[in-house]
Amino acid sequence: MRRYARMVVTLAFVGVLLTACGGTGEHEAREARQALRTARQKVVAAGSAHVDATMVTGKRLTSRSTGPLGWSHGVQGTLTVRITGGELAASTRELGGDPSETRFLPDAGYTRMSDRFADLQGGRHWIRRPYDTCSDLTPADTLKALIRAEDVHSVGRETVRGQRATHYRGTSGRQHIDVWLDDRHLLVRRTQRAGDFTGTVNYRDYGVPAAAERPAKRDTVDFADVTDAG
Repeated sequence: MRRYARMVVTLAFVGVLLTACGGTGEHEAREARQALRTARQKVVAAGSAHVDATMVTGKRLTSRSTGPLGWSHGVQGTLTVRITGGELAASTRELGGDPSETRFLPDAGYTRMSDRFADLQGGRHWIRRPYDTCSDLTPADTLKALIRAEDVHSVGRETVRGQRATHYRGTSGRQHIDVWLDDRHLLVRRTQRAGDFTGTVNYRDYGVPAAAERPAKRDTVDFADVTDAG
């Protein structure tokens, strides 16, 4: 039980998020940082976007998450999560449902589980998990981490979903970060890799409305209680 609960919650969160704790030429790095600062300003000003994220954890699990996500007043949004493959796909679908739903609120994220899970948790369907203190919750956070990277640099011009974009790369802690900025300096894609995990998020429709309703307390169990119950 503990293993499956942890696995499903990780799927819901890491489908869009990663935790980031914080010999390129000096001139090239300076130009890259300036472009990334401009992009960060635009992302902050937009306040939200529609995200389409994929997560790959080795051969164990792959997923796709879609929906609007906002960050103007703390992270907020509702995403639909689908299991797309991997060795743990069947067991994850059984406990987490497929599709499942994750709601992001400023204080914590909430993952909707299946009726089978609720039967094991006193009828409660939602897992609440507070964010880590160093969580990279928004694209602005990712850009900030990349700006600080000592090895940040431009890879070159590439095409992302039919758009021409400039590719930047750097390392933050154990993470390898790649971002792509379009000609308006808007972030259109980010990829973060750590170990056998790869998370990719595509962004579009900046400024789209994003909201999430807090699940009822009587239908919610804390993540720590789920893992301790295993």
